[in-house]
Amino acid sequence: MSSHPAVLLSTPRLRRLPWLLGALALGSAGWLIWRLAGQAPDSAPATAALTQPAAPWPAPSLAGTEPDGQVHQAGGQLLLGPQLLRRFDYWLTTYGERPLDAIEADVRRDMADELHADALAQAMSLWKAYVAFKAELARLPALPSGTLEADSLAQQVQAVRAVRARHFNAVQVQALFAEEDADDDLALARLRIQQDTTLTAAERARRLADLQARLTPAQREAEAAPLVHQTVREAVEAARARGADAAEVQALRARLVGPEAAARLAALDDAEAAWHARVQRYRHLLQHDPQEAAAHKAAQFSETEQLRLAAYEP
Repeated sequence: MSSHPAVLLSTPRLRRLPWLLGALALGSAGWLIWRLAGQAPDSAPATAALTQPAAPWPAPSLAGTEPDGQVHQAGGQLLLGPQLLRRFDYWLTTYGERPLDAIEADVRRDMADELHADALAQAMSLWKAYVAFKAELARLPALPSGTLEADSLAQQVQAVRAVRARHFNAVQVQALFAEEDADDDLALARLRIQQDTTLTAAERARRLADLQARLTPAQREAEAAPLVHQTVREAVEAARARGADAAEVQALRARLVGPEAAARLAALDDAEAAWHARVQRYRHLLQHDPQEAAAHKAAQFSETEQLRLAAYEP
């Protein structure tokens, strides 16, 4: 199979520890830089749907997870908002395990129970637009590695928005991307202040404080989220060090972030435990029978998982 276009996988659903560390260091600018970097092509542009036979549904990497993002409202009508894109991104994480035509079938099947027929048709039209949008992003010139200049990042943001306007109308852009645009604009504003060499330290601090004061409640909540996650992680680690069992850990999480988020964290724990069990099985085979290990790897791990598995190999 051809290499996976990074742009199809560069979604908010795939924020990982490297991004988190960068974002904590750079503020919202860290997220902007990460996201724009993710829109550079990997080694090949995104293409039309592959024609190989569809893999079984769902993809193995989604085992134990649930689709993210509410897509319906009263009467089975489509809820047009960023959560629809999160739902699309959930399924796009399987790109590499499954071809795009199979993923599209997954998306349709997933939303068919929630949406009226006309709303489903609207959603699938937006799905096609979203995939085409991301495919065109792959053809944008990549920013040089390590680019941090506000002007260069702003030009890339405008290039992305110009591509987006070719695939979505103004109403759709406002509904689907307004939050993302606000975050990008905030990140650029902060970066411009931080990079303005004409400002004194006091002037820079005052302007940053003024910018912070204008944040919406949603932006304040989003900025606090990484700190909340860190607090929960540290509390759980401390509880486990004291000998807390799974039920006690779950109760602690529920107190800190609520029962729904606690349930999602428990599911992640289960998925991670299952992954490590599979890795240990593979490493045991690798030590005792490399030929059998190679066959096991090919049969039991998806192409995407094999890339991750390489980190555990000698």
